[in-house]
Amino acid sequence: MGEITIKVRVPDRFEEIFKREVEELAKALIEKERLFEKLRELKGILETDKPWKELKREIYEQSSY
Repeated sequence: MGEITIKVRVPDRFEEIFKREVEELAKALIEKERLFEKLRELKGILETDKPWKELKREIYEQSSY
């Protein structure tokens, strides 16, 4: 896994809040990628009437909230 550094100017009292929000967003993106990896593994195994693209879109929409 890579590491990046982002420099942003924020008001003094918002430093920790901004840092926490960015870290939470990064964790959510990592989790979303893990879900898609699992979904790729299950492709062809799941018994459903829905096409692959529709399943993928539904999972993406559910993880966006």
